Amino acid sequence: MYGIYDNGKVIARFTAPMTVRSNHPVFVSDTLSLKRFISRRSAQRWEIDAGLEPLTFSAGDLFVNLVTKGYSETVTVIMPQNYGVVQKRTLSSTTVTATGSAGATSVTVAANTGFMPKGTFVKFSSHSKIYMTTSDRTTNGSVSIYPALSASVSGTMFCGDDVQLSCLYDTDVVSGMVYSDGIQMDVGTVRLVEKL
Repeated sequence: MYGIYDNGKVIARFTAPMTVRSNHPVFVSDTLSLKRFISRRSAQRWEIDAGLEPLTFSAGDLFVNLVTKGYSETVTVIMPQNYGVVQKRTLSSTTVTATGSAGATSVTVAANTGFMPKGTFVKFSSHSKIYMTTSDRTTNGSVSIYPALSASVSGTMFCGDDVQLSCLYDTDVVSGMVYSDGIQMDVGTVRLVEKL
């Protein structure tokens, strides 16, 4: 179940429609002869836009999370995996070991116990950045990732539905409660941005 994670459980599930966006700054300019120049920055972060379904009758856990985390405290999210990826995945373990150097666009995996399709979100135990695989991997070996590694990795790579994203509430998220029909808590669409 994908959503906001707190105190060992998901306290609010993401609802559709949901957007998982890669924010990777690109500057584009056209000359008078219509030649295009493109400059791409190395910075990248994931952003999620989704509605939230509180998973307790009183929605107290979500209310407390929204108020206490505000715009400056880390919020933990179970990273949504692409539906097609989940259907193809045959991993018997949600962790493998991986090694790679800072700046690399691939890592070497070991202890891989099944099919890891491209489009799988992964996270390394040595830092909090989330990556996405861009090639399939069935056995041990090299798997391509996006974006390039921000730091060297050597150790556990989480690759299943337990990938946890550290993020922040965007500044337009209500830091409190909104009720629909006086009974149901509805905070509308919430934007979460990866904490880098």
